[in-house]
Amino acid sequence: MNSKLVKCTTIGVDCTKNDPVDIRCGGPTYLGFDFYVKPEQEEEMKQFIIMSLRFFKVPIANIYFSGTIEVPEKDVWTKTRIVKAIKKDAHYLQQEAKRGYAYQKKAK
Repeated sequence: MNSKLVKCTTIGVDCTKNDPVDIRCGGPTYLGFDFYVKPEQEEEMKQFIIMSLRFFKVPIANIYFSGTIEVPEKDVWTKTRIVKAIKKDAHYLQQEAKRGYAYQKKAK
């Protein structure tokens, strides 16, 4: 089954800091999302993502364009799919944000 590859912009969303133990085990520094969107829609989709995160009260630490990638057409994110993903993870991300993980520098 051949799937057509589409060039996409990756929009990275950092929502909240991750558990330090998880980070030491190889997890990401921030919990959030990576969305693959068509380059001609990147600004529109970025604004839509911000609006959706705010609607579901998901914290936003950072949102950024992190490069381009070729993905199968089925993996390009639509507005409907973005809303479903944010809604699905909203409660978890809200709870993780309440933990308030702070990172301390090691003493010299």
